[in-house]
Amino acid sequence: MIRGVRLMLMVVLLSAAAMPVAAQEDHGARISGSFSGVLGEGDANIGFGGAVGYRFSPHAGIDFEVVGLPDFSINDFERGGRGVAFLSQFVSEFPSPVHWLTPYVLGGGGVANVTRQLNFPLYTGGDIRRLFPSDRRFPVDPLDPIGRTPGRAETSLALTVGGGVDFNIWGKLAVGPNITYMKLLGTFEDLDLTRIGARAAYRF
Repeated sequence: MIRGVRLMLMVVLLSAAAMPVAAQEDHGARISGSFSGVLGEGDANIGFGGAVGYRFSPHAGIDFEVVGLPDFSINDFERGGRGVAFLSQFVSEFPSPVHWLTPYVLGGGGVANVTRQLNFPLYTGGDIRRLFPSDRRFPVDPLDPIGRTPGRAETSLALTVGGGVDFNIWGKLAVGPNITYMKLLGTFEDLDLTRIGARAAYRF
């Protein structure tokens, strides 16, 4: 009888000691960084991002992410462009039979600023003189450029959805592949971008 009481007391104490550890693993802050290829509009481009977030439970969390597109092109009429997006995302993790594997899905939205440069050539003073050889009203140097390459910038609503898998490689550090679809609802033109890459995440 006494031995049984002692065993039950030991089980209760071990369970109480394990509860804070489990709770600590189920919630907490995290940071992550990602690098990806961007597909969907024009040529393949490069993107990167960084995020901070908090897990309220294994199935509910929120991330604030900044996504950068340092150099991308949409079509043959543009020299290129750049963009940055600020996103708020709901993140849900799924249970896994092994502790080192954590699949997750995410979705949310925010705003994005995109600057695009059109691919119109510049004319020089020499070009003008060849077009009007008999007209001397253009006192310009033959090498001086006339005009400038036009560009435009706009702020768009950004919607995103995606997912990935984290592999715990050391302590609370995890890396893994991810894929994210992002829709930019622009004033001039909507953009559909798919980011395929990898991220590294650390849980506090």
